[in-house]
Amino acid sequence: MIKKVLYILGLALISQLIVACVNCNCPPTRNIYFTNKALSLKNMDKSLPDSMVTNSRIISNANYGIQVRLQTTLLTMRKQQLNWGLMQTAYACSCNDDNFIAKERVVSLKIVSNNDFDASHPKNTDLTLYFKARKGVTMISIADYIKTANELGYDTMYPFYEGVFLQAAPSINKKHQFKLTITLSDGRILEAETTEVELA
Repeated sequence: MIKKVLYILGLALISQLIVACVNCNCPPTRNIYFTNKALSLKNMDKSLPDSMVTNSRIISNANYGIQVRLQTTLLTMRKQQLNWGLMQTAYACSCNDDNFIAKERVVSLKIVSNNDFDASHPKNTDLTLYFKARKGVTMISIADYIKTANELGYDTMYPFYEGVFLQAAPSINKKHQFKLTITLSDGRILEAETTEVELA
């Protein structure tokens, strides 16, 4: 009797496993539109592990970076589809992710400091050429990052999230508070400032 019960339960489990593998029950891929609302910045130290975000007030200029985070608002959202079964289909299937699409593109990014940086860059002059954007293991100019992102249609909610990193040491003042200005394709301008940091 126990063997029959175990046999029936085994058949039920195997049939559920087969159904889970065949019927992924994936919802259709949706286009989820979002808009950029604000900007927040954090100081980074690339000598640190993981996210490299730091609250330290002194960072080597060779390791200094800024994490740029665009704060977004979703304009449309998908309702989750509920599945029931002895086994979750997620273990057997891999459904496509939704497409997250920004309503506006990043047109430009400008970085200035509240202090004189060097002889040719007094305070509030453009320092963007002194920074490069991190993309995976490579560093590229901010202009090339924006151009590539727009040409290839990267629909990321977090452009520049990996950081923009300083490529030159200041020669006048060591303490700086950087202001970033992002211009969007709809004409809006988002601005934020880092906390003050001493570039050792």
